[in-house]
Amino acid sequence: MQQALLIDERRGRTEANRLGIRITGLLGVLVEAKQRSFIPAVRPLMDNVIATSEFRVSQALYNQILALVGES
Repeated sequence: MQQALLIDERRGRTEANRLGIRITGLLGVLVEAKQRSFIPAVRPLMDNVIATSEFRVSQALYNQILALVGES
Protein backbone atom coordinates (compact mmCIF):
# COMPACT_ATOMS: atom_id res chain seq x y z
CA MET A 1 0.00 0.00 0.00
CA GLN A 2 1.30 3.44 -0.87
CA GLN A 3 1.30 6.09 1.80
CA ALA A 4 -2.19 7.37 2.51
CA LEU A 5 -4.04 9.46 5.03
CA LEU A 6 -6.15 7.22 7.28
CA ILE A 7 -9.49 8.98 7.72
CA ASP A 8 -13.14 7.96 7.82
CA GLU A 9 -14.78 11.30 8.61
CA ARG A 10 -16.68 12.52 5.53
CA ARG A 11 -15.74 16.21 5.56
CA GLY A 12 -12.09 15.38 6.14
CA ARG A 13 -12.10 12.90 3.26
CA THR A 14 -13.70 15.48 0.99
CA GLU A 15 -11.03 18.06 1.84
CA ALA A 16 -8.20 15.54 1.46
CA ASN A 17 -9.53 14.57 -1.97
CA ARG A 18 -9.74 18.24 -2.94
CA LEU A 19 -6.08 18.63 -1.98
CA GLY A 20 -5.08 15.52 -3.92
CA ILE A 21 -4.13 13.53 -0.83
CA ARG A 22 -4.52 9.76 -1.17
CA ILE A 23 -6.88 8.48 1.50
CA THR A 24 -8.03 5.22 2.98
CA GLY A 25 -10.35 4.36 5.81
CA LEU A 26 -10.75 1.57 8.29
CA LEU A 27 -12.30 -0.72 5.70
CA GLY A 28 -9.39 -0.12 3.35
CA VAL A 29 -6.97 -1.03 6.13
CA LEU A 30 -8.92 -4.23 6.86
CA VAL A 31 -8.91 -5.20 3.16
CA GLU A 32 -5.16 -4.57 2.93
CA ALA A 33 -4.54 -6.56 6.12
CA LYS A 34 -6.49 -9.54 4.76
CA GLN A 35 -4.76 -9.37 1.38
CA ARG A 36 -1.37 -9.41 3.12
CA SER A 37 -2.46 -12.28 5.40
CA PHE A 38 -2.10 -10.17 8.56
CA ILE A 39 -5.65 -11.15 9.56
CA PRO A 40 -7.60 -14.30 8.64
CA ALA A 41 -10.95 -12.60 8.02
CA VAL A 42 -12.49 -9.15 7.62
CA ARG A 43 -16.11 -9.98 8.48
CA PRO A 44 -15.74 -10.50 12.26
CA LEU A 45 -13.69 -7.33 12.66
CA MET A 46 -16.05 -5.28 10.52
CA ASP A 47 -19.07 -6.68 12.40
CA ASN A 48 -17.45 -5.85 15.74
CA VAL A 49 -16.69 -2.26 14.76
CA ILE A 50 -20.25 -1.76 13.48
CA ALA A 51 -21.76 -3.29 16.63
CA THR A 52 -19.61 -1.45 19.16
CA SER A 53 -19.24 2.03 17.70
CA GLU A 54 -21.00 4.65 15.63
CA PHE A 55 -19.22 3.40 12.50
CA ARG A 56 -21.81 3.10 9.74
CA VAL A 57 -21.53 1.03 6.58
CA SER A 58 -24.21 0.66 3.93
CA GLN A 59 -25.29 -2.88 3.15
CA ALA A 60 -24.01 -2.43 -0.40
CA LEU A 61 -20.52 -1.41 0.79
CA TYR A 62 -20.51 -4.18 3.41
CA ASN A 63 -21.24 -6.75 0.69
CA GLN A 64 -18.71 -5.16 -1.68
CA ILE A 65 -15.93 -5.37 0.93
CA LEU A 66 -16.71 -9.02 1.68
CA ALA A 67 -16.74 -9.87 -2.03
CA LEU A 68 -13.42 -8.07 -2.51
CA VAL A 69 -11.74 -10.24 0.13
CA GLY A 70 -13.50 -13.47 -0.87
CA GLU A 71 -15.80 -13.69 2.14
CA SER A 72 -19.17 -13.19 0.45
